[in-house]
Order: sequence, then structure tokens, then C-alpha cells
Amino acid sequence: MASRSLTIIAPLAALAFSFTSALGQAAPECRHLDYRGNFRLNGAKQHLDQAKATKYEDVKRGRIADATRLLSDAAKGGGADPATLWYLYGQLYVLNHDLVGADSAFTRAEAATDPECKREIERERFNEWVPLQNQATQIMNDNPDSALALYRRANLIYRARPNSYLNMANIFYNQNRVDSSIVYFRLAARSTEDRTMADLRETALFNAARLMTREANDTARVHAEAQRRNVADSVVKMEWYHEAEGTYREVLQIRPRDLPAQASLAMVLVAQHHDADARMVYDSMLAHTDSADALDLMDAGTALFRSRQFDLSARAFELGLAKDRCDRDGLFNLSNVYLAQKDSVKMLDAARRLVAVDSMNRTSLQMLARAWQDNGNKDSTLRVLLKADSLPWEMAVLRFEPGDTSATFHGMVTNLRTQPLKGFTLAVQFLNAACDVVATQTVELPDLNGNGNPGQSYDFNLAANGRGILAWKYKVQ
Repeated sequence: MASRSLTIIAPLAALAFSFTSALGQAAPECRHLDYRGNFRLNGAKQHLDQAKATKYEDVKRGRIADATRLLSDAAKGGGADPATLWYLYGQLYVLNHDLVGADSAFTRAEAATDPECKREIERERFNEWVPLQNQATQIMNDNPDSALALYRRANLIYRARPNSYLNMANIFYNQNRVDSSIVYFRLAARSTEDRTMADLRETALFNAARLMTREANDTARVHAEAQRRNVADSVVKMEWYHEAEGTYREVLQIRPRDLPAQASLAMVLVAQHHDADARMVYDSMLAHTDSADALDLMDAGTALFRSRQFDLSARAFELGLAKDRCDRDGLFNLSNVYLAQKDSVKMLDAARRLVAVDSMNRTSLQMLARAWQDNGNKDSTLRVLLKADSLPWEMAVLRFEPGDTSATFHGMVTNLRTQPLKGFTLAVQFLNAACDVVATQTVELPDLNGNGNPGQSYDFNLAANGRGILAWKYKVQ
């Protein structure tokens, strides 16, 4: 399934031109066009073919001018086959780089022709769209405004794939233009019914709904704070919850057993005080957890935690961790759920497992200290807190991306002391679902100077090969 994070979805220059014929054969054209019975249309076609074929710009401009004159005469003279006339006009506009005109002409041709010709027109539209789409994607990180202009131009001629809309939505999101981001995520989802793009459509819908939910939650917090302070404020945007509900339901039409979408739908139903409907969604979730993968279960657990369904959230994380026992974030989140439930015994077990994976992280150690405190063990609480406060360095995992046969790891080690930290060898172990070591990679960390202030860091990237990698842990060699 495609990632549903709000990041770039289409890879750089990932799209290729579309050819619907075998290699060595001429590209097909609309077979039922009627230009041979009209000398003006026939002449225009010949000029357009020659304009496409020539490498000389002056010849091309001359052929385009001749085709323009003949098509104009054919339109004025009457009797020309409309599908043929507008198809040739579409090709003329493409040669003139007039994508608005080409879109209008091709649309008229499509309305008057057969399915085979419509497919050919779609191919021609697609091939005009591809270079603009790829150029925009290559520059979107460094020059997002120029990329937006290119995406908009690309969408003038072809709108039947989600790629441009998805990347535009991400640009708007990164610019904090949330309303526009939502609009373009929804356009991406509605751009096609192609089943091969169901994952991208679902990603777009899920992100749109998540942003709507976030906006509604933000206004709800502002409203609650204003009421607490007894001051005027804006009304909570309940329509965002309603829109998010509808969009999550669209996700579930594509993937009926999508646990994160079900959990998020239940959350917005609770926010709208539709508790009975939310309970029905929760019951449906629990009936299908066995078939869900670990990531979906943990995503569902997060959504359930946010809606304060702590029992169900704990169950989702427990099931997820049964399928991926050493997932650091899953263990941290489950510890938080047990904390909310005031279940100190289960919290202690989860926090111990967390620190076994992530032993040089203050946040992980503080979670374990809180678990000991809630269990009434002052000595262990103090011991863990002292360890957290005296860490010479801290590990942070900035990105971990497991694949079918490989995984990448982006980590950062930070010197927590004011004095220099001598370099050392760090081993990162890549683990499978049962916490068995599949592969190990080492990194030689350099000396990290204190210079009187803590905080100097060194980040690094590792890659490992092996099937079934789902988690990580590390140790000093």
C-alpha cells in the first residue's frame, strides 16, 4: 500500500511516454476520421504530419501556418466531419503549445468520435502531460512555486492521473495552505477510477480527511480555550468533521477493512456526538483485526488513542506488537496508552521492552521511570532518572523504511555533555517480526566536540538487505 504520509508521492521523473503499439510499428491514429473526402482537412493533416516530422523550425512554422489556414477554411466552408476537424485542431494547438486550445479541441473531438479514437486522444494528452509533470516533480523541493505553475499547465491537457494533484497538495501542505491542500488531495482521488491506482486514491482521500479532522480539532481547542477564558471566539467548524466523515467513508469504499480509516471515522463520529455509529465502527474493527498488518493496527491504535478509546487503542497496539514485537514507536505508544489507563503493571512491561530496543534515548528512559514510579518503586525510579540525566550521548532515529528485501535507517547521535565525546563504533541490528536479527550494519562515529556546550550531532544512513525486516535496535561495539 502506498504511504499515506503527507510527503512527496510521485518519484522524480517516474513517468514515461505512452505508446500503444508494438516496437517498430507506427503509433496508431483514429481510424474512423474522415479527412480524405475533404481536400482542406486532408491537406491540413499532411501539413501537420510534416510539421511533426521535421527538425527544422522554419519548415515547422510554415507547415503549421498552412495547416491553420486550411483548417480555418474547412470550418468556414461547412460539411467537414466534426470529429476530424476538432482532432486536427487539437494537434495544431499542441504544436503551437496552446494547451488550453488543445484541451478544448480534443474535448469536442471526443464528444463526436468512437471509443478507439478517444483512447488515442487520451494517449496524446498524456504524452503532452508527462514532460511537464516530470519537470515539476524534479524542482518541487527547491522551487515549489515554479513547480505549481508547471503542474497547473500540465493539468490543462490531462487530468486522469492523481500524480500532479498529489504533489500540488503536498506543496500546499508544506506552505501551510491547508484548505488548498485538502482541495488537491480530493482532486487526486477523483481524477481516475483506474483500479491500479486505488492505493494512490486512498492515500489522497485519507490525507484530505486527516487534514479536515485536524482543522476541526484545532478550532474545537480554540473554542474550548475561549470558553474557559470567557471571551468571544469563532464557532467550531463542525462542517469539517462532517466532510471528514464523508471522506473517510470514501476511503472505506476502496478498502473496506482499512483499520486506520475505520478508527479515524469513529473518531470524527465521536466528535459529532454520534456515539452509537462510532460503536458500530469499533465493533467492525475488532471483527477483522486478525487479517490486518502490524502497521495498520498501530495506526488504528493511534487514532483510537486520540479519540480516547483507550481499551480499544491498547488492543490495537497489542495486536500490532504481536506481529512486530520490537517496533519502537509501537512500544512507546502502548506504554502511553497504559499510562492513560492507569495500568502500571502493563506499562512497566511495555516500557522495559521499549528501553531494551532504545536504551540511549531520554524519552524512552523517562517512560520507564514513570512506570516504576506508578508501581511505587522509588529506588528504580531514581536509578532510571539518573541514567537518563547522565547519558553521555543520545540516539534519535530520524527515518526507518523497511522494504520486502531491504531496509534503510537514518540515525543521529548527539553529544549530551559539554566535554568532547570520543568516537566509537555503533552497531545497528535490523530485526524481523520476532525480534530476531536479520542483518547488522556498523557505523564509525567521529569524535563529537563539546566546546563548552552540549548538542553537537552526527547523522548517518545505513542500508541492510534481508527479508522480513520490520524493526531495529542498536548497541555499542
